[in-house]
Amino acid sequence: MTDPRDQKLPPALPLTEREETTLRTSDLQLQGVIELREERLIVEKEREKTGSVAFTREVRRQTVQVPVDLVTEVLIIEYLADQDSTGAQTIVLDGVPLASGERRELVVYREEAYVEKRVVVHEQVRISKRQTIETRTFDATLAREELVVTPQGDVRVTEDGVRVVGDAPADGSL
Repeated sequence: MTDPRDQKLPPALPLTEREETTLRTSDLQLQGVIELREERLIVEKEREKTGSVAFTREVRRQTVQVPVDLVTEVLIIEYLADQDSTGAQTIVLDGVPLASGERRELVVYREEAYVEKRVVVHEQVRISKRQTIETRTFDATLAREELVVTPQGDVRVTEDGVRVVGDAPADGSL
């Protein structure tokens, strides 16, 4: 058996730019973390009483006049010139002649009005609440921290980070 450490590795392939950057950044030593902060708006809502509405039932009184037709029967007696063969006048009630000494009663009516009051529903009122949504826009100026790099000495600032002069990337760009 052969020791795998004794085997020779294949020749190194040229590194791509990404691999080179990975190799170079792996040599970095973390010096610290800076937290950059910003302000954000937090809106809190509070429910407050804006007013109220009171409801009461009040009784309004008014005098009204209601016309009512009342019927009263009136008895009318008329003597007609109709005489029978004896010369006496004949009295006929309900189609039947009234004999001498006979008594019949004829009923006469009249209507009377009795006024009473009753409570009835004349109107219904529904009371409810609903919510409406009003969108308001509030203006506020928010602050945000940004990192400002000020180079001093032999340092150049590039887009991908800070480089010390003489620490040029493999592609030759700064």
